Amino acid sequence: MISQVWRLNKLDKAVSFAVCDDDEIICEAICNRIDKLLAKFGLSASIDKYVSPVALYKNIEGGQRKYDALFLDIDMPKLNGIDLAKAIKKAEEAPDIIFVSNREEMVFDTFSVRPFGFVRKNNFTNDLIDTLRSYVNTRMNKNAYIGIKTNNNSVVRKLKVSDIVYIESFRYKQYIYMADNEEIECRMSMEEFEKKLANYDIVRMYKGYLVNLKYVQKIERTGVLVNYKGGVNINVSRDKVQELKAIYLNYLRKMGTVLFNGES
Repeated sequence: MISQVWRLNKLDKAVSFAVCDDDEIICEAICNRIDKLLAKFGLSASIDKYVSPVALYKNIEGGQRKYDALFLDIDMPKLNGIDLAKAIKKAEEAPDIIFVSNREEMVFDTFSVRPFGFVRKNNFTNDLIDTLRSYVNTRMNKNAYIGIKTNNNSVVRKLKVSDIVYIESFRYKQYIYMADNEEIECRMSMEEFEKKLANYDIVRMYKGYLVNLKYVQKIERTGVLVNYKGGVNINVSRDKVQELKAIYLNYLRKMGTVLFNGES
């Protein structure tokens, strides 16, 4: 095991990762790429490299090491990545699992451990960028807040991003609908909101709506059903629906949701 630390200081607590691949060269390459991407995000992290899945399991099971996320190969001797993840997931505070593998045909087999992501080695850079960005947004920034101005810009409110269900634009005003059913009126433009929320899973559904994918119940042919006060339907053009379905399915996969045929 070799430990590396990136000395960036945007978070109060350094994030701890482990990478396990029985090929030492590949393991080193994965660590180096994570290093560069995290630097772009401005984050602080420590990372441990393992070429033995058994050694990683013993360190976690014995309490010597604790990690926020593990990047695991699937094909490894003595203990493959899926079995390793199953063993580790038995712990009360189990780390997130991200598989890094050429075995794309095994992606559905990994759903049993509800991985956070699946990085294909043959599309390594793009998949890793998407996965790390999602990890930052959904795990590290789960308590993120944004500031807004209300009452003719005279009052500043702090809102928890994960509690925003959707934002509606109507007659030069924006209305924010929160998970606790509070409705907030403000005069910020949708463009301002879109810019503030660009790094989160809140997307433009239509010209007058921004919706948090966390609260989407389903996407139908003519619109989106949002989980707010028993359900709110937002009409969307048919051309936009197909784009939104792709975005939503990608979000579900990143969150480790098990998908079945016909699920949208």
